[in-house]
Amino acid sequence: MPSAAENLIARLQADCTAAETAERSVRASVDAQIKAAEQARAFAWRRLNALSDMARAAAREPDREAAIESQLVALFREIGWVESGLSELGEGAQPLIERLRPVAEALHAQAHPVPEEKKEPDAAAAIDPLAAFRAFEAWYEAERGQPFLQVFERYMAPTPVVEF
Repeated sequence: MPSAAENLIARLQADCTAAETAERSVRASVDAQIKAAEQARAFAWRRLNALSDMARAAAREPDREAAIESQLVALFREIGWVESGLSELGEGAQPLIERLRPVAEALHAQAHPVPEEKKEPDAAAAIDPLAAFRAFEAWYEAERGQPFLQVFERYMAPTPVVEF
């Protein structure tokens, strides 16, 4: 039969084990929260950069179709998929282009609004470019199984540091 001291030590050891388990759980939870916040921050900046480039391209070009193409080229150039034009993309990129088109159209409409007197009575309300981009992001993630803004990540090989 264990002595009173042995019982006390066993209880204290159980408390230590429980405390360590609780600490590991808290650390895992905090690590997950930090990782999620870090990704949200990175994606917010990537979204800003992508839509800023597209908005600038839309503002430079009054012709709607030319503006849409230049916006898409700007986006795909930023990702690193093209250097000069959409023709560099394969046929597999057509669904992406079609899903991104409403974003480019919304940005162009925002940059070059139609005067009230020239608007058609049945004209649909302007689409919010950010809402259109978020809809594209949701489609991309559902279709590809990863967030679209992940494509902006580029592997950088470790470079040795040399001191002279």
